[in-house]
Amino acid sequence: MRMYDIIEKKRDKRELTKEEIEFAVNGYSNGEIPDYQMSALLMAIYLNGLTNLELVYLTFAMRDSANILDLSSLKKEGKYIVDKHSTGGVGDKVTLIVLPIVASLGVDVCKMSGKGLGFTGGTADKLESIIGYDINIDLNRAINQVKDIGVCLMSQSSDIAIADKKIYALRDTTATVESIDLIASSIMSKKLASGVDKILLDVTVGSGAFMKNVDDAKKLAKTMVNIGKLAKVETKAVITSMSEPLGHSVGNAVEIKEVISFLLSDEETLLSDYNKDLKDVVFEIAAQMMKMAGSGDDIEENKNKIFESIVSKKAYHKFIELIQAQDGKTYEVYMDWVGENLEMPVLKDKVKYMKEIHAQDDGFVVSINSKKIGEALVCLGGGRLRKDEDIDYAVGFEFSKKVGDKVKKGDTILTVLYNDKDKFEDAFSYIEEAIYIDNIEEGLANGLKQKPHVIDIIY
Repeated sequence: MRMYDIIEKKRDKRELTKEEIEFAVNGYSNGEIPDYQMSALLMAIYLNGLTNLELVYLTFAMRDSANILDLSSLKKEGKYIVDKHSTGGVGDKVTLIVLPIVASLGVDVCKMSGKGLGFTGGTADKLESIIGYDINIDLNRAINQVKDIGVCLMSQSSDIAIADKKIYALRDTTATVESIDLIASSIMSKKLASGVDKILLDVTVGSGAFMKNVDDAKKLAKTMVNIGKLAKVETKAVITSMSEPLGHSVGNAVEIKEVISFLLSDEETLLSDYNKDLKDVVFEIAAQMMKMAGSGDDIEENKNKIFESIVSKKAYHKFIELIQAQDGKTYEVYMDWVGENLEMPVLKDKVKYMKEIHAQDDGFVVSINSKKIGEALVCLGGGRLRKDEDIDYAVGFEFSKKVGDKVKKGDTILTVLYNDKDKFEDAFSYIEEAIYIDNIEEGLANGLKQKPHVIDIIY
């Protein structure tokens, strides 16, 4: 069997066999097939797509390119281990909120998260903005931690889906990242190798996501759900909006602060429209995780339990327990807005400068382009273009206004936190392009505010 023949076959839109795909994946993993030949095959796949059988063969070949994790010691009668994965976004701190909530309600979670690359943020980076937090614990420690406190959040293991890591790095430099088939096989190969019983996918759509329109997001979601079915692993996808940054903050340390604020919300705040986009996504994802884990079949009743977990501070205490279990530093502080002493994570949040960005006209905020805001964060040093780049955990944005909000000239739209004036100048052009204010009718503005943030659920 020759790689040349496999490339030629896919170039000519003919279906590859299981053996041919395994030959290509295994040969590339062990260094027998060079980058230039795998690049040619990836471009042929990008241009011509994969059949359902090819997609499954590719996913399983990448899954089997290394170890499949053994989480059997965590399994309990009548309960299931559920993994949650997001396709990425800007201001996406959902994992950091959802995991403490579901763990406080009896759902065991052992989750691996990655670093950010490009304009989308990574959960691992946000966690590493907490001084001392060890994202790189080994699997044995992680499993014991889940047995003790019900939750672990660690970096992606280097021992699973080795082929995917090599292929993704190649896709990133050969303009083949945006292929739905390649995205689906990449995500699902890692998830199927993680040893879980069920998979819940948060498929984001909008300017701050890989999928820019709902049709493509649904196609990606259905593709991944079908792969899960063929692997006999229940998979569900929740399609959520990333047309504007999620919540009120973008950055690493600033998003941890928003996580803290969210988990310390009182009843009045949770019932208000404040942070509605983040609340809608968090409650839906957490409720679906509970159902899949065997901890409640009624989604609305699950949401009631989630509400109580937050207002009782059970979820917040679980968040602190997670941080302390992985060596993150905390200190006790009196929170006057809560009215009691609580532990708080110590953050890498020191910045030299703060700059408010003001509205230049009266009107309503019509749009905030998530991708532009994500690119502005990279300019400030809060994101990376190469996986080996260091980042500044403290920089970021705090939004005072969201899409649909009324503004007057001079009102603060967002505050920029930064450490380098030259980098701010680079970021400012992206910020200017990201925010669009117009004098539209109030009814239209209200419609923008009320657009659903949970768009669909794919089973």
